[in-house]
Formats: sequence, C-alpha cells, structure tokens
Amino acid sequence: MELPTYAFQRERFWPASLQSTSTDPASLGLAAVEHPLLGAAMSSAETGDVLLTGRVSLTTHPWLADHAVAGVVLLPGTAFVELAIRAAEEVNCNELTELVLENPLALPEQGAIQLQVQVGAADQNGQHPVTIHSRPEDDCDGDTWTRHASGLLATVGTTTTTDAAAKFATWPPPGAQPIPVDDFYTLAAARGYHYGPAFRGLRTAWQHGDELLAEVQLPNDDTNTPHDSNQFRLHPALLDTALHPLITNGASSSGEAPWLPFSWSGVRLHAVGATALRVRLVARVAGEVSVELTEPDGRLVASARSLVTRPVPEDRLLNLGGGAGATFRVDWRALSMNTEATSNAEGWVLLGTGDSAVPRGQAVPTRLDLASLRADLDRGRSAPDVVVLPRSGPGVASDVPNSAMAATADVLEVLRQWLDDDRLTASRLVVLTSGATTTGPGENITDLTCAPVWGLVRSAQTENPGRFLLVDTDDAPASRQVLRAALAAAIEADESQLALREGNALVPRLAHRGVDGPTDSVALDQQGTVLITGGTGTLGGVVARHLVRTHGVRHLVLTSRRGRQSPGAAELAAELSELGAEVTIAACDAADRSALAELLDNIPDEHPLTGVVHAAGVLDDGVVPSLTTQQLERVMTPKVRAAWNLHELTGHLDLAMFVSFSSVAGTLGTGGQANYAAANAFLDALSVRRRADGLAATSLAWGYWEQATGMTQHLDHDSTAARLRRTGLRSISTEQGLAMFDTSVATGEPVLVTAKVDTAALRSAGTGSIPAMLRGLVRAPLRRATTNSSAADSSGLAERLRDCSEAERDRTLRSLVQAEIAEVLGGIGAAEVALDRGFVEIGFDSLTTVELRNRLSRAVGIRLPTTLVFDYPTPRALADYLRERLVPETDDTVVPPPGSAVSPPRHEDESDIAALSVDDLVRLALDDRTP
Repeated sequence: MELPTYAFQRERFWPASLQSTSTDPASLGLAAVEHPLLGAAMSSAETGDVLLTGRVSLTTHPWLADHAVAGVVLLPGTAFVELAIRAAEEVNCNELTELVLENPLALPEQGAIQLQVQVGAADQNGQHPVTIHSRPEDDCDGDTWTRHASGLLATVGTTTTTDAAAKFATWPPPGAQPIPVDDFYTLAAARGYHYGPAFRGLRTAWQHGDELLAEVQLPNDDTNTPHDSNQFRLHPALLDTALHPLITNGASSSGEAPWLPFSWSGVRLHAVGATALRVRLVARVAGEVSVELTEPDGRLVASARSLVTRPVPEDRLLNLGGGAGATFRVDWRALSMNTEATSNAEGWVLLGTGDSAVPRGQAVPTRLDLASLRADLDRGRSAPDVVVLPRSGPGVASDVPNSAMAATADVLEVLRQWLDDDRLTASRLVVLTSGATTTGPGENITDLTCAPVWGLVRSAQTENPGRFLLVDTDDAPASRQVLRAALAAAIEADESQLALREGNALVPRLAHRGVDGPTDSVALDQQGTVLITGGTGTLGGVVARHLVRTHGVRHLVLTSRRGRQSPGAAELAAELSELGAEVTIAACDAADRSALAELLDNIPDEHPLTGVVHAAGVLDDGVVPSLTTQQLERVMTPKVRAAWNLHELTGHLDLAMFVSFSSVAGTLGTGGQANYAAANAFLDALSVRRRADGLAATSLAWGYWEQATGMTQHLDHDSTAARLRRTGLRSISTEQGLAMFDTSVATGEPVLVTAKVDTAALRSAGTGSIPAMLRGLVRAPLRRATTNSSAADSSGLAERLRDCSEAERDRTLRSLVQAEIAEVLGGIGAAEVALDRGFVEIGFDSLTTVELRNRLSRAVGIRLPTTLVFDYPTPRALADYLRERLVPETDDTVVPPPGSAVSPPRHEDESDIAALSVDDLVRLALDDRTP
C-alpha cells in the first residue's frame, strides 16, 4: 500500500499523577445526598441553616436537553419544586408552602452549573425560608450567583387521600371530552415549547368543565428514559409533562410569549418514584390552577393548592441563553496612589509645547516631538522612564470626522515610530487626552476628535503589552497636581488605562450588567420607517428580519454601496415582503453626505423616519507597525463619517432608536485591528454625546458572531474562535445576538458591550496575561510561593538554565517554543512543531506572530522585540536566540552531577536528545532508573 511521505504523527498520553485523592462528601466534612441533582449537604454551626449543593450539566443530565423554550434549554420549573421538596426533608418539613420562581435557569451547551439550596431556621410560625441559587461552574469568582427561586417550607398535619381517590374512581369522568394529542408536540413547538423524548409523555387528555384531565408517563425505552429516574421524589420531567395540557388551554395560548410556572403553593408529596400519573388540573382564575396527581390506580402521589403561570418574553429567554452577563458596561474604580512619594518629575518627559499636563510648581523636561527625543538618544542620552504625549482636538471642529481621522493618524505615526526604536523598549508612552472618554453616567464626551485615539491605542496595547498607557483628565487643578503620582500608581499596578477626575485616579473594569428582569422592547411605530446602513449585509439582513418579525416594523430602507446589486439583496427583499414589510433597497454610501441627505428626503411623510441602525463597516487589518494612514482612513470613513452624517441629518427628528453597530475591539483593543478599534471608539463616544443631548442613541460593542458576515467571511472561523477563546471571548449565535440587541437598546444606556466572556479561559491564562479591563470578571490567582526565590521572579527561568548543561538548556527552550507555537496555532501538539520549518510555512501571520512574541515574553520574563519572528524565522533559531538572551555564553557553566534531580538522561548522542519530545525524555528517564 502507498505510505505517506511525511513523518508519522502520534500523540502520547501519560498519566499526570498516579496518586488519587478522595473527594467523596464524607471526606470533605459533608453529608452525602442521594439525589440526581444534589450531591452534598451541610449545616451551619452558627445559624443552623442547611445548605445543599449540586452540579448539573447537559453532559451529566442529557435528558435536560429535551426541555427548551424559545430555543433555549431551561432547567424545568418543576426541577425547582423537586429541589425544594428534597431540601424540606433535611429540616423535617412535609409541605412546600410557597415557591416563587424568580428567574429561569438556562443550561449552557458546554460546561456545568453549580446549584445551592439553602434552608434557613424556622420563624415564629414554624416555617423555614428556602432559596435556590446557581452560577456557572467556570465563573466561580466574585458575586456571580443568581437567585432563581425562594419560598417557605412547613410541617402540616397528615392529609387524607380519600377525597382524591373518589375523584379518580371513574376515569375519565362521564361527560369528559377527549382532546386530540397526536399532533400535540408539533403544535407546542409552534408556540415555542420544544420538547424532546424525555418530555413527550402526554398520552391522553380530556376537557371536563373547568378541569383538564390527562394521563402521562415517563418514556420506558432505554434510549429516552432519564437517568436516575427512581432517585427523584417526583421526577421533574414527569411533573412537567403533567402540566402540558395547560398548553392546550387559554393559560398558555393567549399572547405570543410562552407561559412558564411562576409560583407554587401548598405542594404536598404523598408517594415517591412514580413513573406514570393521572392528572387533574382545575382552573381557578386566568393563569392559575390547582393540581392533583395520582397513580394509575387512583392513589394520590402529589397535590398543589395553586400553580400560577405567567408569560415570559422570548427576548428575555434568548438573553438568558446568551449566558450570564452577556451584556457588560465599563465601570471605573478608584486606584490608590501615593502623592507624597512621587512629587517630583524626574524620569519623565513631556512632548509638545503646551503645559496643560504639567503639574504646577514642577519643572518637567519637554521635547518638541518624538523626533527631538530620538535625537537626544542619538547623542547618547538615556531613554526616560515615561514620555507623555498630550493630545486634544480643536474646541469646535467644523469637520468632526476629518479632525478625528487626522488626530488618530497623527497618534498612529507616533506609535509606529515608538515601536520602531528599540532604545525605547523599557520606556512607557503615555497618551494623554482630555474629555475623550467618560467615567460615569453624569459625564459627557467633550472631545470627539480624540475619542478614536483611545480605540487605536487600546489595540496597540494588546499587541505590545506594557508599552503604552492611556490617560484622560478633566484638566482640574487637583487632577493636574496628581498626574505624576497617578502615572506611577498605574504603572506599578500594570494598568493600561487611567482617568483623572477632580484629583481622583480611576481605572476601567468590564462589569456584568446582569439581567434585572423582563425589559420592555423599544416601541417602534409600525407606520414609521427604519433605516439600516449596511442593510444588505449579513448582520443588516438579520436585523431587518428581526425588526419585521419581532417588532412589527413595516417600512424599511436598506442601504449599501451596491444596493440591489449586492449578493442576496433580491432574496432579502422578497423575504421581507412576504413577511408584510415594504422594503426599499438603495445604493447609497452613508459617508456621502449629499447622497444620504437625498435618500432621507425621499422618505415619505406618511412613513417618517423613526429608527436608524448603522451597521455598515469594512475591515483592513494590520498590526500597528505596518498599519498605514490609507488603511486607517478606509476603515474609519464608513463608520465615523457615516455616523456623523446620520447624527446631523436626523438631529431634528424624534427618533425612537439610533443604534450603532460598534465592536468590542474599540473597548478591549484587538490585535491587528487598531484602525477598526479607533472607528468603533468614535461610535461609542458619539452615542454618549447624543444621549447627553437628549437624543436616542445606543452603541453596541459586539463580540464575534458565529455567523459569517461580510467582514468576517474570509476568516477561518475555527482558528479565529480558538484565538478569541484564548483572549477570553466566545462567539455569539444569531439568536443570542438578537436577544442582546433588544435588551440593550431597551435599557437606555448609551454604550454596552454585547459579548460572551469566557472566564474559565481567562483564569487558566494566569495572572500576567489577564487584560486589566477584564480583571473585574476574574479574580487573579495568587502567586505560588517557592523555596527558590529566584524562580518566582522574572529571572527564574534564567537562573534555572544557568544550572543546566548546554544540551538541557536547548531541550528546555525548544520545548517551550514548541509548546507556545502549538498553543497559538491550535489543533496540533507541541511534538508536531518541526524545529526547522519557517514560521510562514507553519502558518503564522502578522497577528499570530504578535501573539507568540507576547506569550514568550511572559514565559521568559523579558520583553522581546516586535520583529522577533522575522529576525529568527524558525523555532530552532528562536530558541537559540532565547538562550543567548537568558544565559549569555560563559565558561563556568555548572553541570549537575549524574543522578541528581536535574541531571539530563544519559544517552550516547546528546544531540539526539535535543530532538526528543518531552514524553520521550520522561520514558528515557524512567528507563534509566529501572534496576
């Protein structure tokens, strides 16, 4: 047979440890709980409260995936009843007196949810409060718990079951009218209830006056039977199925929103382990029923005095499906500083002729520009620690877009020169603005011209950690006086951004906005017109369909440069027309003011413009050192100039919404997209300005959409998603994005970050690689103490290498380089990285080379040059360069004695060992010690 010509590929799996640690509840000081959703229980020595804990996921409880509402997998409301009943047993209660379901619990496709059921001490009436909370297992830092249910438990007298048995003696009762159930689950899906096999247990149903009667059972085949069904008191799937007849009734059919259980009262359990039930639901008032459940022979299993159901808007459910904290805001928090210890201005230089940044009473060295500073370095002067670059726009700009692009281009040129000079590697460039960003709801953007500079520099920071610091000041005398101290504090704390307000130093943190309950959607006049720029693009089309289907918009104007000639435009127009909308597709560049004005003038008076969605944009990526002014202008024009035109030309209208599609790049800074980040930072600032002026405005800083768009269709989505996960971001599904759109626009906040943050990825990345903006979402791990202090600081690797032989140094550094390359590229193991293949041949581009440089800089504890991969074009050459930097050639190399802990494996040819994988080295070491 034909064999491949390339080397065999293999991957070895070695056990990390042969030692096992017992983690059963008893070994942890807890009591075991035999329950499918709960694992352990404990009581508080101080208060007597009982706490039960559990873990649930679609992997461990796959039958839960069969319960979805509006496309979102939810833990059934009946599961909360089951959890509360099990908790009642811990305090010897036999009735769930009350349980209010406050928030649905969406189950993620991947990962798990931690559960807590807490039972408090009895009150004067003998009732115990009970609450049920959850949080994502990969988000265990800080106060991330969500309360889903609260209620009361009590002990009541024994209830006779004679009355229930009599009611079910004749089954079905005379006069009961059969309800067809053959197509029941098809009809239920049309109403938003998507039930899989585990929840398709409705067998027969009848209407008998104000009673709904039914027979239900759990599936009894091996494929569909829920695991551990006999360990539940009353299986949630069975109890949920018992409520399905309500879907055929008015309680669940009035209105478009699906109805879910809201509150239970007087719930009693009389038998456990039921797998089939007779059901009797008696209507009380609209949305309220009493519940009686018996075995097929009529013996009572459970009863509820009252169950109240309520409609839940689909957009709220979809937002839950996006994950907790799918929308974020930027909060500014105080940074402590020592004003006395940094009262002088030694070690820093101010660029420019103005003195607005100079603390009064302090003489600060100034240079006209960066060229003057570099001339000093040519003459042999030392590079300063800090270089401050003040930038401000004109007080009143006649052409804001041109002024903004010019200011951004000016700063881009300074950044390029700064990165091009290796003598400034240890210096920090401070870009100082005034009024270009806000720190709270009460502030306005006073300098729109310099707002995009913040996006530009944020991306430069991502590409070059530790090289730049962004500062915005209010120019108050107190702020000017503490500037030096604030800079020192920010640098010491490794902060990348800083704001000074009335002498106080503030740093930004991304914070969960949270879901505070149903949010009313923005009211859009069905007779009005909504304009969508970029409307024939992927996201523009998605939003257009959503506005028509969900918000009832009937008049749309969709613009793009090619108009009806755009791919898919005709099909989109036809689809929207079939949905009942009148659609105009126009070839109009919103950056062309006269063309846009003409388009707006042609909107008929009977259907006035009531909403704007600015979704147009282009990409032209490149890392900062190679980014040109032309690339900057090409990307900023369709966002910045178009947004400004829309702002001015619609300023006299009472718009219900003015939504800008921004990007998380402008907030967090994305490597390789400094121009795109700058453009989106302007959109965010303009939204703040509009809100301050009393105009509608929402800027959505989107994360990465799963669905390929016009700007992302050229990307390898698998590799892009993997790279984003390493930075702490996950992709957004279309359904999640639309739910975020509705919720965010309805909040009235000018700027929200609509993205999914992967806190587990951030946590595993380690302290040094968590961006400052994200530190509010993840608590950084503590430094691990070591017996060798040198191993704990940045020189630790160098110290260890000095005690190694030359061959072991090469092995260590080559293995390090291979591991980092494999992590950056993804999908390959470290052993598969050939040492002598060029980086371009391996698959590196400008962005991945930056990521590799940054990862290696953190790993070895020294700042590496921006041209690292280009100067050392193979993994072997790169490892050799690291060896030269970390351990300069000396004649006193210490070689460990044979048999010591750091002794290299003995081998006939040391050069062969250098090419072995880590697993091979482990095997050789083990073989060496075999008697």
